[in-house]
Parts: sequence; structure tokens; C-alpha cells
Amino acid sequence: MMWKKGWREAIWSQLDQPFDLVVIGGGITGAGVFLESVAAGLKTLLVEAHDFASGTSSRSSKLVHGGFRYLKNGQLKITYDSVRERERLLQENRGLINQLGFVIASYKGNRIPMWALGFGLTFYDLLALKWGHKYYDQEGLLELCPNLNSHELRGGYRYFDALTDDARLVLRNILEGVRLGGFALNYARVEGFIVTQNGI
Repeated sequence: MMWKKGWREAIWSQLDQPFDLVVIGGGITGAGVFLESVAAGLKTLLVEAHDFASGTSSRSSKLVHGGFRYLKNGQLKITYDSVRERERLLQENRGLINQLGFVIASYKGNRIPMWALGFGLTFYDLLALKWGHKYYDQEGLLELCPNLNSHELRGGYRYFDALTDDARLVLRNILEGVRLGGFALNYARVEGFIVTQNGI
């Protein structure tokens, strides 16, 4: 198992065998591809030039959102896909991905009227197949968020997306892939490819 004494040497000693798939890059995308391919029965090797999750995957916004902002542009398909993926991740990664509440305050003169926000959030919840948003009048919203500017505040909504520890999510995917029989190695830079009649 990874991180037990001698794990790197054990992996290096097995790199001369043929692999069905070699994944280059140990960020969230590479880790996800690694886990899925191992779970599908492919003999898979993941290599990363630096440490796992050392790039963008450890410095993201950490949000796992359903794409609420895409609704105003009519991008229903991407919103649907994002919401369904968020819900799947929440189910499969309890304790690592958790709900995070957001508040949208509505003030007099806002470009988007209150009813439109409510309609959008209702549709957003329907995509997730669960009711998650709530309307607050001015008094209720100030009780929930006492530091809000109360001048011309009409009310607002609270809704939920999700938050994760991005680096831990990467490591969990890699560890699960290794547990299922995959091979993963960090600080292993790919220098080039040798092409033969049997493949790369």
C-alpha cells in the first residue's frame, strides 16, 4: 500500500510490465481517470512529475457547485450535469464533500427581480431532486446575516451547493485506485515516449 515503508521501490520494480493505460498527471482529473480505469478492470499506472495534487488541484475555489449561474444564460444542460454530479459526489464522499450555504440578498433596484431568483432556485432544486432553498423577508435575512446592509434590502434566499478539500479528494481517488490494484507514483516525470509495433 502507498506510504508504507518501501512502497516506492515496490512500484518501481514493477514498471517494466505492460499497462493498458498510463495516466500522466496526478491532479483531480488524472486521479479521477485513474480510479475509473482501474475500477473498469484496466491495468493502470498514474505518474506525476511533482507531488499529487500539488498544482491547481490544491489551489481551487474548493467549491463543488451545480452551476446556478449558468441558468441565467439558458445553459440548462451544463446546469443539469453539474447538479447531478454534485449530488453524486455528496453521496459518495461523505465527510470529504459537504453542503455549503449561500445567501443571495435582494435590494430595491436590483437587475434580477426577487421572483426570478425564486424561480431559478426552484428549478435548481428540482434538478437536484431535493428542496434546498428558502426565502427570507428583510427581517429574517438580517437575523440570518446581521452584517448585511439593511438599506433598501427587500429580502433574499438561502440555497446550498457544496465544498470540498480539493487535495484530500485527489488523494482519496488515488488511494482507492491503488487499493483496487492500480499503480501510482509521484515525483516521476515523463521524459518521452518509445513507440513500438505493440504500442507506446
